[in-house]
Amino acid sequence: MSPLLVGSSNTSNAILLELQKKTPSKLSLGLQEMQSAQTKFNLEANAEINFSFKLSSFDFAVDITDDAEVLFFVGSNDYNIDDVVNENPQNKIHKWQKFLSFEPEIPDTPVYKAKPIISKQYSQQSEVEKGKIFDNKESLILAVRLKALSEGFQFLTDRSDPERCYLKCYNFAECDWYLRATLWDNTKKYYITYLNDVHTCSKTQTYPNHRNANKKVIGHLLTPKLQDRSRVLRGKDIQLDILSEYKIHISYQQAMKGKHYGTVTRIKTDDNGVFEMLFIAIGASIRTFLNYLRPVLMIDAAHLKGLYKGTNLVAVAMDGNNQIVPIAFGICKGETGPCWSWWMSVLKECIGDHPNLLFISDRHAAIALAVEKEFPLAFHAVCCRHLMMNLGLKNKKRKGLFWSICKAYTREDYATNMNTLQIVQPDAHEKLCRAGPQRWSRAHCPLVRYNYMTSNSVESVNACSVIYRKEPVLKLAETYRAMVQEWYYKRRQLAGIILQKHNIQLFFR
Repeated sequence: MSPLLVGSSNTSNAILLELQKKTPSKLSLGLQEMQSAQTKFNLEANAEINFSFKLSSFDFAVDITDDAEVLFFVGSNDYNIDDVVNENPQNKIHKWQKFLSFEPEIPDTPVYKAKPIISKQYSQQSEVEKGKIFDNKESLILAVRLKALSEGFQFLTDRSDPERCYLKCYNFAECDWYLRATLWDNTKKYYITYLNDVHTCSKTQTYPNHRNANKKVIGHLLTPKLQDRSRVLRGKDIQLDILSEYKIHISYQQAMKGKHYGTVTRIKTDDNGVFEMLFIAIGASIRTFLNYLRPVLMIDAAHLKGLYKGTNLVAVAMDGNNQIVPIAFGICKGETGPCWSWWMSVLKECIGDHPNLLFISDRHAAIALAVEKEFPLAFHAVCCRHLMMNLGLKNKKRKGLFWSICKAYTREDYATNMNTLQIVQPDAHEKLCRAGPQRWSRAHCPLVRYNYMTSNSVESVNACSVIYRKEPVLKLAETYRAMVQEWYYKRRQLAGIILQKHNIQLFFR
């Protein structure tokens, strides 16, 4: 509906004549109604009349004040009607022309320039070629996956068993690319016996997805970037980096899985699907323990305080600066033998079993049974603090004598102090003998305890989560994840400041 101000009779006649020329069939009825309305209601000059026909392509109302504007709008409108061609057109520039010819300036799309991704696992020294030897089958598959991403092709597994691995191109129907690798002399190492590295196909279109770009490959590609402490690598940054370097689109979830590669999560339910137990181990913590920490784990449990009762299981280790490093976290119904056994079995998948591995905990029978069952090569030691609470020592001197017995470096000092305890408090001496000196004394321990005689470190972690143990399970698990991430971040920043202060450069192997 377009409003029009009707002025003098000459103006009205000019408008009517022009409208009849443009659209006589459509506007004749509307014009007759306008004339009859002027006669019937005796409209004066400048009275507003609304036409029932849309006069222009504008979606908003405009005020028309003179005849030239009426002629402009009528003449600029496009109706699918055959108009009379003017043989001598005149170029008229009107003040409304700037609105019809306006084109907004659209800026160019910025081009994302990512830092180059250089993987230490796939380099000139580790090319896939005939006769190349790899430490294991996993290393072989990883190298071929990195080669596929770099060269823009995909492959399938043709045949695989514990002694051989055959790979073929994804377009095997029209491509002769093929790789054979077998076990080398009854060892765990694999070597490539045959490689046809020529693609007779046009190679697979690797955008937007790549079947060989799993979380392991992405994790190895991100390893150099994660060592750069000047950049915080978020999920969106990982997506853009992979897309820029390899023309591969990965999801946000896949990017975060690649960043947190190695994280182990297990959830156990009953036959009806009801939650029973949970196990979480952050990948960074697992790699830290296996590569850099002493083989000592302290484990303990704490009760949940919220609406849903249960037990919180925790395992921690200590680094070279005597700082706590949480390794694993879990939730179960209670400190029972089946719960501890299941949780320790998943922990074994993460860190393995080793003769030098030492566990320190209280004297709970379920823990001792789980360690003996799931870690037959490891040794289970007892927390001296918990042991002292069970002895009933009556004064500070006897407690000091007890710690002298526990921390004695030689068996001679141990025997001297034990004889003294037998004289002053025979019942405590008898309890210590029944507990087994090899489990609590430094002099008789078959493994190195590294001066860790108690499980106070894991008790400290329980103290940090005492408030959050009143929250639901998901909130508690998220708190544990955030705590580990925050500790790693702060220690990384502190290490960077120290290295920069002393001008020390680290070289990663």
